[in-house]
Amino acid sequence: MDELFLKVCNMSITASYVVFVLLAIRLFLRKAPKKYSYVLWSIALFRFLCPVSFSSMFSLFQIKPFDMTVAQSGSGAGLNYIPANIGLMTTPKVTVGIPAMNAALSESLPAPAPYASANPMQIWIFIGSSIWLMGILILLTYNFVSYVRLKNRMDTAVLWKENIYESDKICSPFLLGFIHPKIYIPFGLGETERTFVLMHERYHLKRKDNLIKLFSFLVLLCHWFNPLAWLAYRLMVKDMEMSCDEKVLSEGGKGIAYAYSMSLLSFAANRRHLAESPLFFGEIGIRQRIKNVLSFQKPQRWVSVLAVILCIMTTVACAANPVQQIKEGMSGGEITGNYIFEEALYMNPLSSFMPFKDFKEYYTLTPDFLIVTDENGEQRKFPVSYNKEKVEEQAFEDSFSIKFSSLPNISDYKERYRYMLTDLPDARNYGIYQMDDEVWIASFYNADDTKQGESFWSIYKIKNFDGEIPLRRSIRGKTDGVEAFQALQKGFQSQYTDDLCYNITPEYIEKNSDYKIFKYGASCASFLLYEGEIYPLGEWFGGFGITSMVLNDLNEDGKAELYFTYSWGSGIHRSHAAYFDPAIEQVVAFTYSKQDGDLLVTDNDKGGVSLYDAAVLTMDNFSNFDIKGSKRISDIIYRNNEIKLDSFY
Repeated sequence: MDELFLKVCNMSITASYVVFVLLAIRLFLRKAPKKYSYVLWSIALFRFLCPVSFSSMFSLFQIKPFDMTVAQSGSGAGLNYIPANIGLMTTPKVTVGIPAMNAALSESLPAPAPYASANPMQIWIFIGSSIWLMGILILLTYNFVSYVRLKNRMDTAVLWKENIYESDKICSPFLLGFIHPKIYIPFGLGETERTFVLMHERYHLKRKDNLIKLFSFLVLLCHWFNPLAWLAYRLMVKDMEMSCDEKVLSEGGKGIAYAYSMSLLSFAANRRHLAESPLFFGEIGIRQRIKNVLSFQKPQRWVSVLAVILCIMTTVACAANPVQQIKEGMSGGEITGNYIFEEALYMNPLSSFMPFKDFKEYYTLTPDFLIVTDENGEQRKFPVSYNKEKVEEQAFEDSFSIKFSSLPNISDYKERYRYMLTDLPDARNYGIYQMDDEVWIASFYNADDTKQGESFWSIYKIKNFDGEIPLRRSIRGKTDGVEAFQALQKGFQSQYTDDLCYNITPEYIEKNSDYKIFKYGASCASFLLYEGEIYPLGEWFGGFGITSMVLNDLNEDGKAELYFTYSWGSGIHRSHAAYFDPAIEQVVAFTYSKQDGDLLVTDNDKGGVSLYDAAVLTMDNFSNFDIKGSKRISDIIYRNNEIKLDSFY
């Protein structure tokens, strides 16, 4: 219910902007027939009803001051001002499509409560959705009862002919019903008045206005909290009535205007109070209708042409979403992807290890990383850059410090290229060789006695791999930096007497970022230390706290985000995924949660991050355990200035 309520709120915001535009366009059309204004309200109806739309460079939202890059999600089909996961955000943020207003609105939202069992925003959303649903039920009940009472009141009406009934209980004509609608008129109407009334009501029936009004009213119920929805509905009904009046005048001639307006005036003067309901047609807005009747003139052709053009332009501008440049991420070049060991082409004789056919090792090449995964799922991750160069035979041979007859021969290959991936001091470096349609991965060690200053340690032939690479992560606690961290930490009170703190920062994250992650061994309370500030990571009561971490700069702002999974919950075990964004210095949680299971984040072959189902394999304590991933849930992507779970958009 909360998710549906937020979707309705998002549609209501978009529709509100459209209503403002239609109010302005309606002024330009004040001299044109009211049928054009009536048709335009269908755009507002579409925006109130449909959460998605097409994109166009002519969209209203393409112009300033609008900036929908934050609100636009996925392919741009929908505009999401209020994120679906706002209840789980450490710091809730919303947008209204106008950047100057976004900060003020976000600051007015309830402040997060990291140690509470529920985010205050979740409570407010639940209360809001409950009131919204209650309002729908109350309005629906009231109007249904009003409709039934009026229908019962017409039980004594007398059939005049066809679907026309006369009643002595009314002084004003109206149309009632949807499947088999009936026209009710007062007894004693003169011939002229009856003719006007029937022409008017029959035109309603011809256009199916009774069904349009019912449908519009049901949409209004969903947006009852929006005053602009009520205004749009009221004006739509007025334009509907006046367009019918104009139809009567067009068919009856200009000479009937005075008589027709006097009929409307008499209905208004003698009208008894009825429980006016949006579900039936009565005589409303009489004053404005009379003024419109008396001033009506059959429009010239050029007026109608301009009105049609204006309506078409308004329809496209208001119904379309803005065109957004979708950032799909880097392609990874021509060699990125997942590979698996096929055979060993060379091993340095000094090595005590020799990989045989049953050896399993996986290699993930992304635009930024080389990830080497063993058969147990343990990973090593290296930052890389792809420097492509041709391979000369002599240079290739010179890279072997120890030569023997079984060295790989590259003379038979026509296309020979090398990508030197890494250049790490005091570490083994990696390179990729493309030999025609074969791919090799080579590891080097520094050898200053060679011409190129490097020497092969191993060369493996590898092949593309489309299956799931085994995933295993380890949380290992150490004492490095703990004392300094606790000296900075204030306000944390553990419910455990012996709750030792550990540094659980993975080696790769420690070497390639300023992040340090700490976790308490008993309570599982997990924290991030970044640039002297401490940030709580997730919730931890009754769960395992942090279960996995990965470093990646998905938004390419030069500051890598920390992606992590965590679990909590006493009785019902819940696992979530989130990330810390150093640009805004906030933790943002994704909407997705898993009941009675764990999650794991890892790098993927697209250079991004993926979320997996997971299970704890071994556990010494909450700061020393192994977790294994299984089924992929979703990729975590960056699109339209937002980091999100791809499978849920």
